[in-house]
Amino acid sequence: MDKKLHVHFMGIGGSGMAPIAVIAKKSGFEVSGCDFNEPSYYCDALRESNIDIKIGHSREHLEDVDILAVTPAVFDINPDHPEIVEGRDRNILMTWQEFMGKYLHKDKFLIGVSGTHGKSTTTILMGLALEAGGLDPIVEAGTIYKPWGGGFRLSDSKYFVCEADEFNCNFLNYSPALIIINNVEMDHPEFFKDFTQFKAAFKSFIKNIKHPGILVVNEESQGIRDILLEMKTWLQEKDVKVIGYYLKDRFDFPFNAEYRGEIKKFNEHNVEFDVYGLNLKENFRLGLIGEHNVSNSLGVLCAALELGVGMEELKTVFEKYKGIGRRTELIEEVRGIKVFDDYGHHPTAIASVLDTFRTVYPNKTIHAVVEPHQISRLKLFLNEFADALNKADEVILTKTFVGREIKKNLEPVNIDLVINKMDPGKASYIEDFNIIADRLSTKAKDGDIIIVFGAGNSHKLTRMIVQALEGK
Repeated sequence: MDKKLHVHFMGIGGSGMAPIAVIAKKSGFEVSGCDFNEPSYYCDALRESNIDIKIGHSREHLEDVDILAVTPAVFDINPDHPEIVEGRDRNILMTWQEFMGKYLHKDKFLIGVSGTHGKSTTTILMGLALEAGGLDPIVEAGTIYKPWGGGFRLSDSKYFVCEADEFNCNFLNYSPALIIINNVEMDHPEFFKDFTQFKAAFKSFIKNIKHPGILVVNEESQGIRDILLEMKTWLQEKDVKVIGYYLKDRFDFPFNAEYRGEIKKFNEHNVEFDVYGLNLKENFRLGLIGEHNVSNSLGVLCAALELGVGMEELKTVFEKYKGIGRRTELIEEVRGIKVFDDYGHHPTAIASVLDTFRTVYPNKTIHAVVEPHQISRLKLFLNEFADALNKADEVILTKTFVGREIKKNLEPVNIDLVINKMDPGKASYIEDFNIIADRLSTKAKDGDIIIVFGAGNSHKLTRMIVQALEGK
């Protein structure tokens, strides 16, 4: 970089933007940022990196700034804010994903991890695998990985692993040499009009692939199957190496390589599984629980082997990996009651977690607390949410987190439309977080499981429940 550019991140406390700000500073940029509220969950690393964080938004923040990087959500929430207008007038405005693709990915061997579910968990595990293989990667994910102190890993390596998000077609700013797609299932109805448009975004992302062109896919996902069939000729003409993995349901497609996983046994701490490939049979132990996490780890295995990581290094990494923040994270055990926090806000993700808990804790009472995330998602998946939540013994639904739909004036969903589709007496609606915490503190008993789902303010509720159980 010829000049030390000053990049200012508006909304720097976000899960994706915070790690990018730290990586940008490491990469030689002058970095500052602002957030509407006092940053909390994702911002410890920002403070440790001595990044200047201003509270509130103002055009005055842009003095001597060369790039204003923002979250795409701001264009829905407040597109005419003076700070945005100033950045647009000076032609320095871009999303943080544009900034990452244009500046931080330059001259890197990019590994992009995408899919409707499991991106963050897979991205961190991929980074750990490359680290174990001596490739010393840069890593970016919208989460907290406690051993790294954030959702990032800093390095001067040519290898860069990043979470590639489909919302707003953000991932079209990236051109990976290797792509992992965990699954493709309809989401973000506030942006995509239907599943056809959703899949089209993934097809465009795949077409961004560059040499050597390795595509690793979960062949059990129906969305991925549709995409593979529609892109079969293109993939062959471009000589893209397509590698498939699956647990139960194989897809008939001319993969260049293919791996099958078979779960052998599990407990509340890990799962053991075998992997089969051409002239290959190996046994692994993963330090996470759930069939969905085994599937995600297979994608990492496929990609890591392609990049030369050894089998024994992978086995060690998989066994030691205990996951990331807010993904079925055990926050505390109080009075024999385990309290978990989970980022799940799509019915498939919620169902996968509850299925896992039913398997691991077969005789326990499971209390699920859900903060729905965005009106359009709840409206689209009313039946799916009801089916998923029926897997719990007791369900408490609370007020929907509106997020970036706040300016769209959407009619709120009547939560009874979900509750009435569930088993009678199983679910209730409680808006006040304090009342939820008090109710669970008196109702839950020794041995019970409480899990709080949501991607908005639900992490605060999880802590309130713990405090209520502790009698505080």
